[in-house]
Amino acid sequence: MLMTMWKRLAARLVRRLGDDERGAIAVQFALLLIPIAILTFGLIDLSRASVQKRQLQDALDAATLMAARSTATTNADLDAIGDAALATEMAGLGVTLTAANSTFSLGDNNTVVGTIQNVTIKPIISNLWSTGDANVSAGSTVMRSVNKLEVALVLDNTGSMGSTLGSGTKKIDALIDASKSLVDVLSAAAARASETDAVKISVVPFSMTVNVGSAYKTESWMSGKMPATGYGTDVFATNQDRFALLSNLGLTWAGCVESRPAPYDVTDDPPTSATPASLFVPFFAPDEPDDNTVGVNQSSSTRYRDSRTTSTSYPILNNWLPDGVSPSGTSATAWSSRSTPIAKYGPNNKNNVLSLAKTGTVYGPNSGCGMTSLMRLTNVRTTTDRDLVKTKLGQMVANGNTNVAMGLVWGWHTLSNNAPFADGVNPTTADGKKTTKVIVLLTDGDNTNDTYNNPNNSAYTGYGYIGQGRLKNASGTSLTTSSTATNRRDAIDSREKLVCDNAKAKGVKIYAIGVGVSSHSKTILQDCASKLDMYYDVTDAAQLTAVFNTIAGSIQNLRITK
Repeated sequence: MLMTMWKRLAARLVRRLGDDERGAIAVQFALLLIPIAILTFGLIDLSRASVQKRQLQDALDAATLMAARSTATTNADLDAIGDAALATEMAGLGVTLTAANSTFSLGDNNTVVGTIQNVTIKPIISNLWSTGDANVSAGSTVMRSVNKLEVALVLDNTGSMGSTLGSGTKKIDALIDASKSLVDVLSAAAARASETDAVKISVVPFSMTVNVGSAYKTESWMSGKMPATGYGTDVFATNQDRFALLSNLGLTWAGCVESRPAPYDVTDDPPTSATPASLFVPFFAPDEPDDNTVGVNQSSSTRYRDSRTTSTSYPILNNWLPDGVSPSGTSATAWSSRSTPIAKYGPNNKNNVLSLAKTGTVYGPNSGCGMTSLMRLTNVRTTTDRDLVKTKLGQMVANGNTNVAMGLVWGWHTLSNNAPFADGVNPTTADGKKTTKVIVLLTDGDNTNDTYNNPNNSAYTGYGYIGQGRLKNASGTSLTTSSTATNRRDAIDSREKLVCDNAKAKGVKIYAIGVGVSSHSKTILQDCASKLDMYYDVTDAAQLTAVFNTIAGSIQNLRITK
């Protein structure tokens, strides 16, 4: 009954609509409802997809920025940081995202590039009549703010580096390989950079002195004579021009310099003639007496050679000229007097120079200057310049005693904007404020200035003879011939500490590496490093490459401004 009633009412309504013109409009509207609904619901899905794409882009921008601000320098590390950041940014947005959808990597010109591909956004309304999903992609590029780098490799080339540690490899050979690896890493970073001078490297081999290179003989910062002010008493009876003495004897300067007197030995203060003590003096090791019995065969040109195998009252370290002078005798005064007369350095003795002193650095005025010369800051952007640095590293040899303080201060000189080289950028300029200066220091032993049972009581080193009083201890007191080897070690340690402190105070970051060092030296090096984790203790020469690669990665991180 009820169903019949509804059918009648429906039939009556249809007849009325058919008779009424307004019904035609209603029919048309009814027919349009379906496409209007589809369009409206589609627009809702499009709007939702657009919103989610914007949210996705915002999240990608934030994640890429975070990756760029990190210290990561490899694609793998950047990707891990970016993926984690993106997951955090996308939380709660209702979008399914995996690490496979996103990539973060190094781009050109110091950029980090983030991309998202094939992210699926499922429609809500249009899914009623369609099974298709929306795929969304996005990209983001962030320019990194980076520092330039000036890096000094200050490397121990003393005789002990010729021995092995742990493995069968000599320490000097392992050092050469490891330091070359560091140069490769930093050169690759320089090649990726937009700046043409992003990374510069200097090399400073050292032993008991430093070889700056014989080409600097005529520079204004060199003084052939030892300035009386500051340097103290000359070893000669009267102050002599070392270059003139070498010329008299037909010899050449190998390029080593002596330490400046305190306080200039621990600073990067520029050398100037207005302050004589700030100038650098060429290393010149005097001839030591033939023996304690002048007179027998005195005129023989072989007299001083024979004395090496003759029993004498004193050890003879560097005998390369016949004395040809008196006084004779065994007293310390007589012995010393035969060292200093100028006559034996005259042209008349030119043909009597020991042959080994003419060409080598074992005997003669260059005795102790057996290391290769330093290399000034060099841009390593190109493979050609990179290979120049690696060639210099390959020239290192093990020879001499240890003076870390002198090596360290010359490493600082290569980074400084002051003379003698003035290669480093001025840290107060705009360019300097975005340049990080770094020293990588490596040594394998204690600072050394041995005692000898002769009137000099020392070999001739970068501080001259100990009796000249040029080496000062932590209290500022000059050491004398009565000082012990420990006194001297501690005094050089104190100079080393001052160099470390002064360089760090001027913004230089220091990495320190101890290769089989004593607990004493380890403490000194740890204090020298800018931070405790910037000191590396090496117990096997085979570890050096890994250590240098770690430092190279850390140095790269210093290029990135957080």
